[in-house]
Amino acid sequence: MQYELEQIVYEDAALLVEATASNAIEIIVNQLSVRESFHFALTGGTLGGQLASSLMEKLNSISSDLTGLHLWFSDERFDSAASRLRNSEPVRAGLKKTNVKVHEVLSTDDGVNVLEAAAAYEDELLGITMDICVLGLGPDGHVASLFPDHWDPNLNARAVAITDSPKPPAQRVSFTMEYINSSKQVWIIAAGVAKAGAVAKILQCDLSIPAGHVKAAELTRLIVDSEAIHTA
Repeated sequence: MQYELEQIVYEDAALLVEATASNAIEIIVNQLSVRESFHFALTGGTLGGQLASSLMEKLNSISSDLTGLHLWFSDERFDSAASRLRNSEPVRAGLKKTNVKVHEVLSTDDGVNVLEAAAAYEDELLGITMDICVLGLGPDGHVASLFPDHWDPNLNARAVAITDSPKPPAQRVSFTMEYINSSKQVWIIAAGVAKAGAVAKILQCDLSIPAGHVKAAELTRLIVDSEAIHTA
């Protein structure tokens, strides 16, 4: 897979989070000044949660009208709505702007199973293209909840139920690779030496890991800190 991959390297994870959140805010505000809607997908994990929290703080502090901003989640842990394991938790806890539309995956509190939650998200995503989809990166090269040997690269859908995640919790809902790659932009974020091997495989276009298959419609961006890139 040959394509142009934009690389951005920051000195450390804190700078990565701050700069990436600021860049996202700038794009969101600029786009909403000329468009009626903007669709942004957040991610989970340690770095993804930090980015989501930083983004919420910045959204709360700006005076711009954010009507038309839609927040989604590229994957979600299937748990109770208020669980701190949920990728939506930083948004649920931190967002104060009531005119921002948050699209949460159904939880165990909604009386559905994970298959039904995925089907409901699939329906909600109908006709929606992500303007920016943020993905974390696992040391094993997984993105969203698409893990090596536990995903279908050819699945024709927008959202899929994960019932056997090798990383707990086992039940999750995730964007498919096809839907991820339909996004206008995909930003893969990674920090720390533990991610260096997976980053190296992305740079080598290695299709042995899910992250190697990521190719956005317009721009694929790899955003890392110095520890994640120095051995790549």
